[in-house]
Amino acid sequence: MSKSYAWGLALLVAVGSVAQAELADIKKRGELRVVMSGEYPPFSQPGTGGTLTGFDVDVAREIGRRLGVKVAVIKAEFPSIIAGLQAGQFDLAIASQSKTPERARVIDFLNRPYYYDGFQLFVPAGSEGRSLAALGNAPVAVAQGTVFEKFLRERKYPNIATYSGEQEIFLALAAGRAAGMITTRTVGNRAIKNGQKLQAVGPVLQQDNPYITLGKNQPQLKAAVEKALAGMRSDGTLKRISVKYLGADVSVPGK
Repeated sequence: MSKSYAWGLALLVAVGSVAQAELADIKKRGELRVVMSGEYPPFSQPGTGGTLTGFDVDVAREIGRRLGVKVAVIKAEFPSIIAGLQAGQFDLAIASQSKTPERARVIDFLNRPYYYDGFQLFVPAGSEGRSLAALGNAPVAVAQGTVFEKFLRERKYPNIATYSGEQEIFLALAAGRAAGMITTRTVGNRAIKNGQKLQAVGPVLQQDNPYITLGKNQPQLKAAVEKALAGMRSDGTLKRISVKYLGADVSVPGK
């Protein structure tokens, strides 16, 4: 197990839960603090003037609009997001987080995923590698602290290269520092459409259905966000945001 991954697991246990802001506190403040990595295009990535843009950003702003508050979108390194929720630094994480038993012990997940996806292996265009085994234990890149890293470690893949996010991984692949990467099929396929010289290989490795998360013991905030997201599903808003950034509707299973 890498030091970074072991540290991340220890942090989940070590950081105690504190009093987080409930819905009334957020309304009084007039601002919903939503965290994401900003390094996971097209879900969150740098925009103009120091802002972030992407699917997760638009989802966050629409939820805030339906709650009647402004939204402060906060960029944080992915491994630090859970600790920030526990410490009350952030109200919500809309950061493409998969549900794992370790995470569920220390933060709360909404009742349903907000989109549906799957793990995929991508390699540089022209590579002859057609599976993890075919890469011959060459470095495979993943974002640090993610379920992609967990997937490889559980399978005892011997050469895992961790980076802060997908944008760094694309650079590593282009420079020959990694023979492949694991990310979601949506992220990889969108990167290809945007000019990254990659190709998807093999079947989907594992289903991945991310959730919106928040700190423990915030029932009113959780219920309000659930209601807002349900409305976005029923009136087509979530589908429109998905098509805008992803070119497809991933707001329902099987799309």
